[in-house]
Amino acid sequence: MKKKILLISFLGTVFLSFAAGASAASTIEKITASLDNGISFLLNGSTWAPKDGNGNKAAPIIYQGTTYVPLRAVAEAAGAEVNFDGAKKQISIDINANEEATTDGQRLPFDEKTVTHVKGFHSSGITRSEADLLFGEVQYNAAFIVNEVNVAKKEFGFTVKEGTKQIGILMGYKDNEDDLDRSATYNITDSKGSSVASGKIEDGKVLGNVIVTNGETEFTVSFESGSTKSVGAGYLIWDESWIEN
Repeated sequence: MKKKILLISFLGTVFLSFAAGASAASTIEKITASLDNGISFLLNGSTWAPKDGNGNKAAPIIYQGTTYVPLRAVAEAAGAEVNFDGAKKQISIDINANEEATTDGQRLPFDEKTVTHVKGFHSSGITRSEADLLFGEVQYNAAFIVNEVNVAKKEFGFTVKEGTKQIGILMGYKDNEDDLDRSATYNITDSKGSSVASGKIEDGKVLGNVIVTNGETEFTVSFESGSTKSVGAGYLIWDESWIEN
């Protein structure tokens, strides 16, 4: 109960940004506030930074002496679930929504609640394209994707929930060159730059691997091929990937 009270109290100091329709104009009040890029955060003693819905760093807002950060980022980092009802203009916070995820040894599939994409300098994101996700005769449904894979390393990042002990991953690669079948290498590093998984994937194939996190929650995935063309694509496929607490 103490944990819940502290979480509710903390969440009362943060905000959540949702798209609002024109009908909300009468309830919106314009203010003048500042972004403070100098504030840093610790989550359970580890460095943490709030992200927006696109995985970009969200700087805290200072308004009339109070610091505000994105509600969804803070709530989900603390194990709560946040939803917005546009019709009612109502935000709901469910502190117990992810409680079962703390059960030791339980495996949860990759989805928006268990993993977060972190965009780097390269073209990456989440794909649900059937064309992208058809490998041989197997149709997958969702994946992290990084485009323009070639001889120069291309990468993206992802985060998992605090307390994750192992991560099962399914990697995929397509060279997207009609005249050649190239392979690619991938490497996954933790926040300290240490390699936690690596391998070689042939064109149009997938490869599974398991990561022992050692308490790490932030990872970088890089792909590299022998092609000089920027047409290849690397995948971390959600369908058969999981986290284990």
